[in-house]
Amino acid sequence: MPHLHIAIGSTTSRPGEVAQNLRQIADFAGRAAADGADLLLTPEMSASGYGAYPEVLATAETAGNGPIFAELAAIAARHRLVICAGFVEADQKKRYISHYAVYPNREYIVQRKHRVTLTEKPLDSPVRLSGHPPGADDPADPGQPLDPPVFAEIEIKGVRCLMLICADYGIETVHETLNRRAVQLLLLPTGAGGKREDRVVSADLATAAGREHYVELLETLFFPKQAVADCLKYRRALAAVNLGGWDGRRYYHAGHGMIITPLGEVPGFFHGIPNLDRQRPMYAHALVEVDRTPGKT
Repeated sequence: MPHLHIAIGSTTSRPGEVAQNLRQIADFAGRAAADGADLLLTPEMSASGYGAYPEVLATAETAGNGPIFAELAAIAARHRLVICAGFVEADQKKRYISHYAVYPNREYIVQRKHRVTLTEKPLDSPVRLSGHPPGADDPADPGQPLDPPVFAEIEIKGVRCLMLICADYGIETVHETLNRRAVQLLLLPTGAGGKREDRVVSADLATAAGREHYVELLETLFFPKQAVADCLKYRRALAAVNLGGWDGRRYYHAGHGMIITPLGEVPGFFHGIPNLDRQRPMYAHALVEVDRTPGKT
């Protein structure tokens, strides 16, 4: 069976702190190379920092022509693996949440996020969206694409990959698209974090109520039930990773990641950490066999 060695790294990226964020990605790349990985996946906006803050928007660069790309290309060449990292893409007057896949030879592919949430404005969507559904529980729900989504295919060692950024996994037709294109590995970088009340500190664990709250939070970050079910149903592998840590402003990212095989095995995994005192960059890797004919349920 075809196989790919996948590494995932949850960065604790800070808004606008590009040099520090790229150092975390470089550290993960060094570990991934030492482990024999073919690809390193990092979270949504991992290089720029997550959010629509002015300092994040100020990092925007034209795809393939900016300091973020230059450093990612150098990291990919140095460690001989494909680096996937998130940034803000500038295209004329538009600003997109985008993700690079940078090869060791400086070739690259860029995927844009379609379902840009209300909290991510003024960052743009590359398609028209239906708008916030009336009565929806999630005030950040952007609705569905009104135009056909555009997904770039990424090939690594003969394995057909496709990238969805965070909320794009909720596009209603996404599995039809993945099946039609016989995608063997889905790459899913995510970003948006929770609120302060969704987190604890170590002192809270000294009380019964604090421990109960911690366990309740941990249960939501532990077992990827729907992701495992989808991998089994569609015979498709998955690599997903979320930002970790407090961004110093608004978001308290959970920092979870998983690598799932088409047989529903989870050979690479780290759960999110709801304890703010313990949050840190996290890493996992696994050699994954992919199905030759995915998409058949």
